[in-house]
Amino acid sequence: MRTQQLRYLGAGLAFLVAALHLFHPDWGFVTLALILTFDSPLSHLLHDPRPVAFVVSALAIIIGINLVLVGFPRKPIYLLGMLLLATYFVGYFAWHLTGHGGLFPGREPHYHGLAPLEAIVAHMQEDVWARIAKLAEALLFCVLALLYHRES
Repeated sequence: MRTQQLRYLGAGLAFLVAALHLFHPDWGFVTLALILTFDSPLSHLLHDPRPVAFVVSALAIIIGINLVLVGFPRKPIYLLGMLLLATYFVGYFAWHLTGHGGLFPGREPHYHGLAPLEAIVAHMQEDVWARIAKLAEALLFCVLALLYHRES
């Protein structure tokens, strides 16, 4: 695949990953907007930071795409994109391995009566949105790694 085609594929995947996070039915923009209208949004977001993380990271992806379009050096953007995608994976698995964020103040670990790894497998089997997101993130990571290598 030529580099230009790979760039288009990367941009499409990046928009998909951003959209999956920004419009997530449980943790996307709408949820964040609702939380911000609460009397104590800070305590709610400290208890569950996913809405902020999903929205801010989606906006970071969109900003990254636009920086590439206006001529910003690509290699740092590719590297930051790969770092963000790695963070998505680490975050997803850390969230589930700790019993849905059991490491956060005020959250009791919850594994649905399963071992932590079993809980992750069960979530991936049940949650089509998560499966699509993880697949798109993995593909985008690979495309960004190829693009980073080709920019050398």
